[in-house]
Amino acid sequence: MAFATMQRVAGHVDRLAEQLTDLGLVPVMPVREPVTAEDLRELDLLRAEMGPVPPALDACFRQVGGAWFAGDCAALNECYSAGSQYSAAPVLPDPLVLPTVQHLRESWGDYQDAVEDDPEVGEDGFFFDFAPDELHKANISGATHEIEMAQFVPDPVIHGVAGRSGITLVEYLRVSIAWGGMPGWSFKPDQAPAALATLRVQPDF
Repeated sequence: MAFATMQRVAGHVDRLAEQLTDLGLVPVMPVREPVTAEDLRELDLLRAEMGPVPPALDACFRQVGGAWFAGDCAALNECYSAGSQYSAAPVLPDPLVLPTVQHLRESWGDYQDAVEDDPEVGEDGFFFDFAPDELHKANISGATHEIEMAQFVPDPVIHGVAGRSGITLVEYLRVSIAWGGMPGWSFKPDQAPAALATLRVQPDF
């Protein structure tokens, strides 16, 4: 089930990456990083070190890969380097950012280093910094969206998503795809830029 869901997600992310590029998105990082054979090998190594990865997240790594829709796009009133997001729009767009396996490796390494420096850090378990939060995606000081890896459930909660307490990974992906990769606009739908309508679809997962 998780793999079939993420295969559909991957198709939507590919489409959005292409459409956003056509709209003029200048991303902060590569807009799309498809999964490689090396990613799959690295994920298996990480699972051996960390323990099980929640199935929806595991499938996301294996089927979707990385995406980065944060950046500057005048057509969508999205700002990172070219002006203030607060001035450009009535909401923070929360552009979709999906992590790579390499990011998981780095996050796990940072956690291990922190536990080595202060063993009490390990008492809370490993929280994976899944993505920057809405503020950081707009180049404003903020925090991260996190997944508690010790909570082994099929569809893990993403902590720290503004206005969406308790939202799960699949739910977050669903609202992100429904809003053209910019789920923040769901809070101000009547003020969304016209170009966003060309990106929106009804999720099929």
